[in-house]
Amino acid sequence: MWNAVRNLSMMIFIPRHDRQMFLERFTLSSFARILVPLFFLTVSRILVSGSKQQSIPVNLPLFRETPSDYTFSEGDLAVLYCSIQNLGAKTVVWRKATYSHPLTVGPMIYTPDTRFQISHVSGKDEWNLLIKNVTPDDAGMYECQVSTKEKYFRKLIRVTVIERPFLEKVITIQGQDNVKKGETLEFSCNATNGQHPPQDIEWTKDEAKIFPDKLGRINITKHISYVTNSIVSNLTIKRATLDDKGVYLCRTDDMTRNVTVDVNGEGSENVKRTITQDAPATTSCATSSTYALYVIVFLVHCSLRHNQMLYMV
Repeated sequence: MWNAVRNLSMMIFIPRHDRQMFLERFTLSSFARILVPLFFLTVSRILVSGSKQQSIPVNLPLFRETPSDYTFSEGDLAVLYCSIQNLGAKTVVWRKATYSHPLTVGPMIYTPDTRFQISHVSGKDEWNLLIKNVTPDDAGMYECQVSTKEKYFRKLIRVTVIERPFLEKVITIQGQDNVKKGETLEFSCNATNGQHPPQDIEWTKDEAKIFPDKLGRINITKHISYVTNSIVSNLTIKRATLDDKGVYLCRTDDMTRNVTVDVNGEGSENVKRTITQDAPATTSCATSSTYALYVIVFLVHCSLRHNQMLYMV
């Protein structure tokens, strides 16, 4: 640097006594020209860097508000919700905390357990995990994960499964076993099947399956309860006829129960009524016959008496 200054001073023929003053002025002005641009360049870089750091979170994934604690009963369909904002082309991974491998990666299933499925709601960035027929072994912590270059995101979800009490297999049927013609037949069949409710109940009459009719005279309703592991089916037959009497049976896959039904027609009552009304007429006829018999006996007696008197004369 001194050589540059000496050369510069020699070129402009600066006197020796003024050379020191010139050097000081030249050095200060040179540093000023160098430091001022560096200062503004540093400040601008800091501002630009700060603005970039503020813009990064806008593009990063953000979990929307969804439940993080679920409680299911054994046998239910468990749905674990995961909704992510700013997902873009990133992949959602579902994992159970105790598993070394993921359950799902995007739409792909990575577990041999077919009860696990992924439900993706298009346009909402929802990737929900479905567990069919959930069991107590499915309880625990689950993770909905999204990986990016900048950061690793995850949402923890706790799952609790309430075990159902074991219930014995039983089937019962309730209803009338004797009705009059024109009345309504009503039956209720209740079937309980241990760990899970029976799939269906079938009604038959004299071994022929019963179907609801379009006129609404025959109606069948069903209700399944996963709390009691039971299914209830109600059979209703309106305006009963003599053809409706017989053996009614309700059955599941492995249980049956039946009841024998009798329908009393109006004809049998008419017969009784006719017999009761005709009884007085029969008594009247018997009384008249007895009176006539007495008259005949009296006339015969009188005739014999008259002949006896003539014979004595």
